[in-house]
Amino acid sequence: MKDMQAEVTSLQRQLKWLRLYTLFSILLIIGWILSGFINRKPDAPATGDIIRARGIIIEDSLGRDRILIGAPVPHSPDRVRTDTNLVRKHWAARLGDDAYMQWYREYYHGANGLVLLNEQGFDKLLLGDQLADPNTGKRIASPTGMLWNDDDGFERGGIGLNRLHSNGKYRNGIGLDDDQGEALHMVLLEDGSRLIRMAGTDGYTLLGATPADNPFFQSKGPFSGIRRFDSTGKMIWEQRWLPGQR
Repeated sequence: MKDMQAEVTSLQRQLKWLRLYTLFSILLIIGWILSGFINRKPDAPATGDIIRARGIIIEDSLGRDRILIGAPVPHSPDRVRTDTNLVRKHWAARLGDDAYMQWYREYYHGANGLVLLNEQGFDKLLLGDQLADPNTGKRIASPTGMLWNDDDGFERGGIGLNRLHSNGKYRNGIGLDDDQGEALHMVLLEDGSRLIRMAGTDGYTLLGATPADNPFFQSKGPFSGIRRFDSTGKMIWEQRWLPGQR
C-alpha cells in the first residue's frame, strides 16, 4: 500500500509540473504570434494600432503552409486532415479503409485559434477554442485549450476545459495518450468528482473522490480511494480511504 501511495504522490507531482510547462508553452506561443504582428520603428511611440484579418497563414522557407491562424482557421491545401485523398493514403488503411472514410465525413476539422502543421502537413499542435476532433473519432465535448499530436497526426495529449455536447456541462482536465490510446488523465468531472485515471492493455486504475452514482468509479454511494478494473471494465480490487485513515 505504501508503494501505491508513493506512486500516486509521484504522479500528482508530475501532473502539477506538466500543467506549469503547458501554461508556459501557451504563453510563449501567444507572445511569439503577437510579436510577429507588431511592426513599429524602434523609436516610435506605441500607437495602439489594430490589425484585422479573417485568417493568417504562415509559410516555411519552402513555401509550405505551417501555421494557420483564424476564427475559424483558414483552409490550407497542405493540411492532411482536410484532403480526403491524403486521409485515405495515410490513415484509412490503418483505421478501417472504406468504413473509416465514411466515419471521417462526420469529423470536425476546424478551430478558433491556431493550428501548427509539420512538414508533411499533419496537425502537430492546436491552440484555442472549439478544437478539431482527433483523427480516430468524434469528441463527446468541445475543447478549449491545447492539444498535441505525434508526427503522423495522432493525438497524444491535451489540456483544457471541455463542454459536453450532451448537456452543456463542463469537464476540466489534462490527458496524456500513448500509441495504445488513453494512458494517464487527471480530470474534474461535472458531478464534482476528482480523479486520476491510469490505463494499460490489462485494464485501468482510478484514484480519487466522487459523489454517489458516478459511472467511472461504478459507485452507488460516495467513494474515496482507489479502484482497479480489468480490460472488460469489471472492478477487481479497491482500497477505500476512510475519514481519519492514513
